[in-house]
Amino acid sequence: MKLKKFIEKLKRVAEKHGDDTEVVMADNISVINPVFVKKNHFNEKVVVITDEE
Repeated sequence: MKLKKFIEKLKRVAEKHGDDTEVVMADNISVINPVFVKKNHFNEKVVVITDEE
């Protein structure tokens, strides 16, 4: 999913449920750091959402 589409979906969630909703990853770990990665095994530019600082 492209970042723009992801942000649009988050905005819709915020409009419907309030912007104080916490974002968590599927394994219930809080999301604390989006990281831009240029080189990866998919050979694409991606943003990785991680609990690593």
